[in-house]
Amino acid sequence: MIKKICFLILYFISPALPIIAIYSSNPGYYGSTGFIPMVLGSMAFTWLNMQLILSARPKRIESSFGLDRFYQFHSLMAVIAIVIAFTHKLLQERTFSESFQTKLGDAAIVIFIIAAVLALVFMIDALVRIIKPLQALRVFAQKMNLGKYNMHVLLHNLNVVAVVLVFIHVMLSYSASNPFVKAVYILYSGTAIGFYLYHKVIRRYFLNRKFVVEQVHAESSSISTLILRPEVGEVFPYLPGQFGFLRILSDGISAEEHPFSISSQPSDKKHISVTIKNLGDWTVGVQNIKAGSKATLDAPYGRFSPLKYNCENGIVLIAGGVGITPMLSIVRYFHQNDESQKLMLFWGVNDQEEIICSDEFQTFQEEIQNFTFIPVISKDKNYEGEKGYVTAEKLEKYINLNGYDLHKLQYFICGPAVMQTSILKSLKLMGVNNKNIHYERFSL
Repeated sequence: MIKKICFLILYFISPALPIIAIYSSNPGYYGSTGFIPMVLGSMAFTWLNMQLILSARPKRIESSFGLDRFYQFHSLMAVIAIVIAFTHKLLQERTFSESFQTKLGDAAIVIFIIAAVLALVFMIDALVRIIKPLQALRVFAQKMNLGKYNMHVLLHNLNVVAVVLVFIHVMLSYSASNPFVKAVYILYSGTAIGFYLYHKVIRRYFLNRKFVVEQVHAESSSISTLILRPEVGEVFPYLPGQFGFLRILSDGISAEEHPFSISSQPSDKKHISVTIKNLGDWTVGVQNIKAGSKATLDAPYGRFSPLKYNCENGIVLIAGGVGITPMLSIVRYFHQNDESQKLMLFWGVNDQEEIICSDEFQTFQEEIQNFTFIPVISKDKNYEGEKGYVTAEKLEKYINLNGYDLHKLQYFICGPAVMQTSILKSLKLMGVNNKNIHYERFSL
């Protein structure tokens, strides 16, 4: 919490240095009508540069938020910075005539706006479901073979171009004639570009952890588990429930990085596994991956782990479909390290064929003293267990049967966005405190 607060304070006061530097360079001028446009310009300059830093997903910062909330903050501040930059432009136009410098600033704002719109269309699924024209735009782009990964790369590149244009814009300004102001401009933009290059070049080619695919295990007709072993040494430390960005370097599948939950448990230092469902696009190529293929894994990320919270009163895991993957890691961890942990797992699927690792779950039930497994099947009329969907009624039923206090449990939710929204609503109606509810959502 302290690290999170410190970061937010630092973020919001970051424009102070350029404001002070610019104002001190000519107090008489900036003390009159030019003060407000100068302040807005400094804020826009600083926070637009910060977007490149945030897009590099620095782990020391991300670990305090969780990557999904970190990205939400990133998206929100990008929009705020663009609005401030546009306001700065309007106020400056009253004072200065159009020039090459102002045209560069205008071009940067246009690029940032285009990037923001593309981000809405391709990255925020929940918004696209609500706004029909965005759905049509996404469908058209997909017909042009522009998937999420392509747009992710394009957005990064557009933001870099815009930041470079902003840097040239401020370096041509009157304030940059002051050496101190110029040094501040170079420091801020140089830091942003440095983070971008670190993320795109140094981390990818020199710092990513390298693995070999030891086995591709078919869990079902649509789900496969990749078992990876480090090329050198042991598996890096991680917590059960965390995830990483996987890149496969092999023929038959593109070398894109994609986020996947880690399904193995961290006590195993020889192997790490990710369990992937074929949902189209990149994942359809998982079946083409062969043993011996090279891979890299940028991990760990996220706060979706019981080890980060006080779970002495019990844990309720609620999964939907392939949302079981981080839950596998969590249950496997407690099976190996703490068989007395109070643990309940609700897993909603369409039919029984989707229940993978059934033998392993049987073992968990036999060997974990306080483990309760409740599959919930929605489309199998012949199933004799719980049918339909995971609801407040089902949660309360099994929590009460185990004699737990539902207000003291820690709840972890992973699954489709619609399922997560429904469960969150149910938990709040049950009176569960927000601090006891944990989820990570990437289809924002």
